[in-house]
Amino acid sequence: MYKAFKFRLYPNNKQKELINKTFGCARYVYNYYLDKMKNNGYFTAYTNIKDYTSKLKYDAPFLEEIDSIVIRKSLFNLDDAYKKMFKKEGGHPRFKSKYNRNSYNTTAIHSNYKDKKYCNIELDLNNKQIKLPKLKWVKIRGYRNIQSINGKIKSATISKESNGKYYVSVLYEMPNKNQKTNYSTIVGIDLGIKKLLTLSDGTSYDNNKYLLKYEKRIKRKQKELSRKVKGSNNYYKCKKELAILYSKLSNARKYYTHKITKKITDEYDIITCEKLKIKEMIIKGKNNKLSSKINDATFSEIIRQLLYKSKYKGKEFYEVDTYYPSSQICNRCNNQNKKYKDLTKREYKCSKCGEELDRDLNASINIMFEGLKLYMKSSIKI
Repeated sequence: MYKAFKFRLYPNNKQKELINKTFGCARYVYNYYLDKMKNNGYFTAYTNIKDYTSKLKYDAPFLEEIDSIVIRKSLFNLDDAYKKMFKKEGGHPRFKSKYNRNSYNTTAIHSNYKDKKYCNIELDLNNKQIKLPKLKWVKIRGYRNIQSINGKIKSATISKESNGKYYVSVLYEMPNKNQKTNYSTIVGIDLGIKKLLTLSDGTSYDNNKYLLKYEKRIKRKQKELSRKVKGSNNYYKCKKELAILYSKLSNARKYYTHKITKKITDEYDIITCEKLKIKEMIIKGKNNKLSSKINDATFSEIIRQLLYKSKYKGKEFYEVDTYYPSSQICNRCNNQNKKYKDLTKREYKCSKCGEELDRDLNASINIMFEGLKLYMKSSIKI
């Protein structure tokens, strides 16, 4: 399986100049061939690469100053964008702008010489540095508790965020962990807005509502930006300050979700969650002002993290059917009461057996039992 490790980059002035030049060259080649295909029709990536090596790189000699793999990757990205359009999975490819998020990807090349292994990308966690093509050794920060990574480097993606910070994401091919066979713990998870997660063991995690915390500061900064003259130094200075606020909001969300998902995947062997249709929930939420709260809760990111962390740690992850009425069924006697479709009813009381408990806790217990059924079905060998 593949796993990415992201680090903060601290390039010197020369390295920054080369990184920014690489962003520009990759964007230039992408836009050049996109314009060509808009006027003359579709060409495959291999045809464009042949045209680049025989013509464009001589017409624009500055392109030879950067990593050649980046150019080829850019052309393959353009080809993928066209293929998605042909499959009706996306619209027509658009020209890239330097004002959007800048990034480029390079592939790791492995070789052997005199019984010694070499690679153009090397990660040294002891000295906190990484070797990248053309850039050589660059200082990094991140993953303080890891001394080494047991895997094979496949590629690296260098990016520059709108707040001016540089990052590198290193993709590793990791050895497959043996799947556990003796599972002993199981948990059901109910996702919500008032309580972000409610576990079947009674544990709950509050929704920290990061959006509310930063909302006033972001609105104030947006008003300040609207008063600036577009293109002036003060405009870009204010824009950068706004980008830093958005970055802080994003990082706070990421930290909280990673903290929760790590704890759950460490403690439990079988993890069961409800399958949510996030896009439909957001569209429906526009009428009752739930859409912004659903976006702030980052349900899809929580599910994504639980899925890949479970797989990496050799655990089982199941998603219960979207239309399974977990909030309406009594976890003790299985009696269903449709009045609990109403989200304002926070306490569940069974009309048959008299069971009383929190609505979300009842739902998480039902999700746990449904997940156990899914596990039993998958473990039966036919």
